[in-house]
Amino acid sequence: MTNTIVDLDSFTCSSDPIEAIGFLADKEKVTFKISSNNPYFNDIKGRYNIRIKKIEGEIIYFGINLDG
Repeated sequence: MTNTIVDLDSFTCSSDPIEAIGFLADKEKVTFKISSNNPYFNDIKGRYNIRIKKIEGEIIYFGINLDG
């Protein structure tokens, strides 16, 4: 199975990135992508234990740590 990248800046993903993460956080092989300028990014960091995988300029790729 390949790693899926979910672009949280895209409205085709969801109008609410936190809701999208809630649906997908427990799935294996999901990487989330968001701009560091996205106003939801600080909310996501406060709500979830994120694991940053890669930073490309203003784009942050991360996963969710489910074990705490």
